Amino acid sequence: MEFLLMDPTGQPSSTEVALAPRPADLRHRRLGLIDNTKANAAELLEAVAAILLDELEPVEIVRRRVPATLPAPDELLDEIASECDLVIEAVGD
Repeated sequence: MEFLLMDPTGQPSSTEVALAPRPADLRHRRLGLIDNTKANAAELLEAVAAILLDELEPVEIVRRRVPATLPAPDELLDEIASECDLVIEAVGD
């Protein structure tokens, strides 16, 4: 009798990507706040933002909600990238 043993674990694959250029100073920038719509994500995000507001002094705050169940659409990511200089994302639960 012969058995075929199969390994059910997947082998991770990775792709190297270049990071976006980082500004020397984060003050006076357009700040994006994104929550994933799960419980407590918005509250966590607002608490973190409250801590940083005095230090960052953002010129604008852009708020978005991105559903946690699916990847954010490319159009939304492009919109966020064009409207924000830095982004903080909160994941709830």
